[in-house]
Amino acid sequence: MRTVYKRGRRRQLATLLTNSIFLTIAVLTLVVVLQNYQVNREVVSQEVERTKTQTQSLVQEIFNFRVQTLQIQQDSYSRSLALANSIREHDGLAIDRFFASIDQVLPNLSPDIRFLATEDGIFWDDGNYQFYGISPDQLSHINDDIVVGTDWHISQAPSSMGTRYLMMRRSPVVNLDTGEVIAHLYIGVVLNNNFSLVNAINQGSNADEVFLAVGSLVIASSSKVEDFHHIEWLEESSQSLNANRYMVSRTDLTITNVPTFLSVYTVQGNEHIENFVQSQYLWMGIAGALIAGIAFYSRIWLGRRVSVELDKLMTYIELTLKTRHSDRFKGSTIEEFNHIGGSFELSFKRLNEQEKQFADLFNFSLSPITLWNPQDGSLIRYNPAAERCFLGEQARSSMISALQPHIKMCSQGATLTGVNTTIGKKTYRWNLSPIVSDDKTKKIMAQGQDITSFVEAEKQSQAAKEEAEESARVRADFLAKMSHELRTPLNGILGVSQLLKHSMKEQEALEHVDVLCNSGEHLLAVLNDILDFSKIEQGKFHIEPREFRLSELETTVDKIFRPLCVDKGITLNMNGDIESDVWANSDQVRLNQILFNLVSNAIKFTHQGEVMVNILGHQKGDEYWLELGVSDTGIGIDTSQLDHIFEPFIQAESTTTREYGGSGLGLAIVRSLVELMAGEMAIFSEVGKGTRLVVHLPLKVSFGERVIEPTHLIVEPNELFEESLHVLLVEDNHTNAFIAKAFCEKYGMSVTWVQDGHHAIEFLKEDSQVALILMDNQLPSIGGIEATRIIRQELGLNIPVFACTADGMQDTKRAFIENGADYVIVKPIKELALNKAMIYFKEQCLIPNND
Repeated sequence: MRTVYKRGRRRQLATLLTNSIFLTIAVLTLVVVLQNYQVNREVVSQEVERTKTQTQSLVQEIFNFRVQTLQIQQDSYSRSLALANSIREHDGLAIDRFFASIDQVLPNLSPDIRFLATEDGIFWDDGNYQFYGISPDQLSHINDDIVVGTDWHISQAPSSMGTRYLMMRRSPVVNLDTGEVIAHLYIGVVLNNNFSLVNAINQGSNADEVFLAVGSLVIASSSKVEDFHHIEWLEESSQSLNANRYMVSRTDLTITNVPTFLSVYTVQGNEHIENFVQSQYLWMGIAGALIAGIAFYSRIWLGRRVSVELDKLMTYIELTLKTRHSDRFKGSTIEEFNHIGGSFELSFKRLNEQEKQFADLFNFSLSPITLWNPQDGSLIRYNPAAERCFLGEQARSSMISALQPHIKMCSQGATLTGVNTTIGKKTYRWNLSPIVSDDKTKKIMAQGQDITSFVEAEKQSQAAKEEAEESARVRADFLAKMSHELRTPLNGILGVSQLLKHSMKEQEALEHVDVLCNSGEHLLAVLNDILDFSKIEQGKFHIEPREFRLSELETTVDKIFRPLCVDKGITLNMNGDIESDVWANSDQVRLNQILFNLVSNAIKFTHQGEVMVNILGHQKGDEYWLELGVSDTGIGIDTSQLDHIFEPFIQAESTTTREYGGSGLGLAIVRSLVELMAGEMAIFSEVGKGTRLVVHLPLKVSFGERVIEPTHLIVEPNELFEESLHVLLVEDNHTNAFIAKAFCEKYGMSVTWVQDGHHAIEFLKEDSQVALILMDNQLPSIGGIEATRIIRQELGLNIPVFACTADGMQDTKRAFIENGADYVIVKPIKELALNKAMIYFKEQCLIPNND
């Protein structure tokens, strides 16, 4: 039985292979035959079409030649003096002699019918119309029908021999002495049985037969074969482009490009093309038969060769599978089978090695590995590592109970990773995967790993993360409180300075106040640097773009820093190519901050020489790039310190801080701002020779003129309000309250001051006739944000609330707005900022309330 099964199997494979080859050859043969047939058919069709086109062109040209010749002859002798004299004398014999002489010279070009007519009717004819069976009345009708023009007219006339189709043309006979038209000469060509015309077309077009038809009626032909006279056969054959016995071409005649109802059918013998196609079919059949014979013979021969070699290969595979021992394949005379046998030999060896490796991996793995039955979820086998991990029946039962739900999921074909189970005091992470064979899940393998230490480490890492987040939160709160505490005295310093500056007249006192203002502004700049860097570290720093004139960068730097350079005895050189009509949509404050930090550093560390500032703009592809370059001839920076110069609170040398001062945050903030604005920054320096920093920033720019926002007070305080308004000032600091009250009184306002949110709420409960509330942030008892919420939600008052906060953090501003504040003013309060706030109050808050 085994031998019969093996032979049958072998014959099936050999037959399948040879049949596939035979089928492939047959398909290729069929494709070649069909392609050859299609090509020949296309070539024949194109040749027939080309020939028909040439014949149609020749027929039309011959017809045009005949018509034009008659037309030229008619026009020439209609202007003959002898003919004109004969017509004027009504001498019929003279007219007969005139046309007889012409017909003797050109007999082939004589028209079939001639007659002369005047306004009184026909007075002369050549008598030929009677030969064609046309009556005199029909001539009169033709004369009456053709009334204008010299074009050819095709008409039909009844006759004793049937309907006659005529081509008629009228030409005026002119007296050359007087230019008078004395008569009209008519010539006509009878188309019925016009052998002359048909014979000319036949000879000129090289056709075998020619047929002249009017519509569906053949009226003249050169053939006596009756089969050809059927218009249906001619029409059907003229539309065919195949290699038929006859090639029929139809030409629809035109006269002076005007279509007529005349058609000419030419018939030509097509034997040479027909013979060519038939010979092609014959050779195609011979080639197909030859290819089929070769394929059939190849099938038999190849089948025998394949059967023998395939039998050797199958015998080797069966013996190897039966004995599970990989012997050496003896080889095959067919290269492919030899390669297959060698591949099987190598595969059997690798399979044996893999089985051995799997057994070694399973037995000697340090991680627990288990095999499960997917049907009932029972444990089949586990390796020594699993046996060591789960000693005892209780531990093994716990492991089985923990994994069985996941085994059921995995039996559906799912692969599970990262499954954590706690068994005893240890945590294991399992990866479960189905072992699939023949599209069925045979077993499920679960591999575990003891991750107890990893879980503990993860808990410690999470605790460290929470501690770091808490530290960051505490630092943010500290900075917010420090911002408030520092800005509060700064508000007093700058506020009183601004008030004194407007009240003093003596120059020396004004200079002292300027020193006070500059010192306060410097302290405010240091504070802003610290807060800005804190916001950058926390990811809360945002670029706020607005449109401004780009050339203002150069103007601002020159106004601020040139006096400092003059006082220090160094030169400030400004170089810029920004036109005044260039407007940038970016954060002007941050651009100024970048440029001010760079220029301030350059001036600080330069004792002699110059500071060069370059502000250049250029187009780079589709983007506009701003280049800010600052060079100095100062002390320079050692190359080894360049990598650390941008770190916060770091300066080039420890002695630099003591000698020059500063927070060490300037360049760190510059680098962070450049990164936020998607720019690039580079530094070049040499000790004793100076430093050069270059910043490149992409900007969105536009061109034209804009309305420039003023830097001075927009509206004078005493002119803004027509009446005195009542303002409730909520401020716990006496100095800040004094300054805010003084500023408000400049606007003609009456101010009520309370020191915390609780007193503000109590005051509003008793007296809600307040036009504006100025609310501080950090207040005793109830804070400014909470007090604003109570005023809006619990008291239900719509009185405008303007927050005045020394906390410059964005979160504080957002919290005020979300709880009902209408506007936020950042301390220290400056006159221009307050002026804008009061204008906003009048335009957005005061007028609607009055309405």
